[in-house]
Amino acid sequence: MKILEARETLISQINPQKRYSNSIMNIARYLWYVPESVKVLDVTDELQRYPEIAVFGVVNQNGSYCGLIEREALFSLVGKPFGREVLQRSLIRDLIKRVEPFDARVNFLSVAQQLQRRDDALNRAASEKGVAVETNKYFPLVDEQGRFQGIFSRYDLHEYLATITRNDIELASRIQERLLSQQTLKREHCSLIGWTRSAKGVGGDFYYMQEINNGMLFATLCDVSGKGVSAALIVSMLWGMLRTYDYKRGLRELVININKAIVTTFHLEKYLTGFFLFFDPLQSKLLCADMGHSHVYLIRKNHVKPIKGRLLNLPIGVDESVSPALMGITLQKGDRLFLYTDGITEQVNRSGEEFGEDRLRSVLSSLSRHERPLNELLPESIDLFSEGVPQQDDMSFLLFTYEA
Repeated sequence: MKILEARETLISQINPQKRYSNSIMNIARYLWYVPESVKVLDVTDELQRYPEIAVFGVVNQNGSYCGLIEREALFSLVGKPFGREVLQRSLIRDLIKRVEPFDARVNFLSVAQQLQRRDDALNRAASEKGVAVETNKYFPLVDEQGRFQGIFSRYDLHEYLATITRNDIELASRIQERLLSQQTLKREHCSLIGWTRSAKGVGGDFYYMQEINNGMLFATLCDVSGKGVSAALIVSMLWGMLRTYDYKRGLRELVININKAIVTTFHLEKYLTGFFLFFDPLQSKLLCADMGHSHVYLIRKNHVKPIKGRLLNLPIGVDESVSPALMGITLQKGDRLFLYTDGITEQVNRSGEEFGEDRLRSVLSSLSRHERPLNELLPESIDLFSEGVPQQDDMSFLLFTYEA
């Protein structure tokens, strides 16, 4: 144990044991303690020299944790009328606050969960009694033998968790950018353009394009439920499955496999809508599976027509067994197939008006009159409409053009 200044000081500072990389000990920044047998006024007077000490532990002669003292509460007692006189003979152990300690070796995430369960139990008890909840601000740590190892605050834990979350989101965002880095795919008779813009750094929208067997092409646009890291996990898993899938097994088998993976991994708690397509240039034909997505237009000679399958498929991840209905679309020269997510049409302006499908169709019908690509025209139209209103949801589209 390390002494703050001279050996005659009452307040000492713990020299923590080995800090494990993810243990709660790494968050504890209040390492001061005093013996339980010292007098209250002696400790109070010494604290005057150490304004940085907001809380300290109280230990017995073996170094075992007995309780804690908050500086503000101690000074409040001593500062009351006749406080010094009343407490003149009191020992510090008479004023300790008994807060149940945590094991200093435990992972900080486990501590956060335990703390949440404690809070929930307190809230339930207080609700039953009709009284206000008094939550602790500081929490002591002990080793396997119950010896004092420091104190962490609720604020420190929340800040640490927030930092971890921010770092995870930034990493997930960088990974997602790499997964969606392919924006175009051009072959002799067709081309694909993909565009996406997330609302919160890490989005649930996802597109993918790849040349597969005998000059055929595969493409998909998906919208994962939720945002943040959980959505990024699904996007990463989906990308890996599409990257390694044997496309000779067909479109129906692909959708079944993805559904099985999502259900098995997330137990019906997450799902995605998506539109999957195979393009066969020899037959000028698209084979498609619309899995609850429905945001698809066929653009033919400047006419924009919604594409709806005769049978409605459920989104992926909401049913353990799925047998997707497929539909075929025979293309003509100059046809375009436009897939999009609802973040585009649901973007609002300052008046609360949505961009809507009519404006979207207007942009799509004017494509042949513009030399600029859609991944410039459509975002520009949305931004002009929104008048600076922040983006509400992820936005993505995939444009397939048949140029036979």
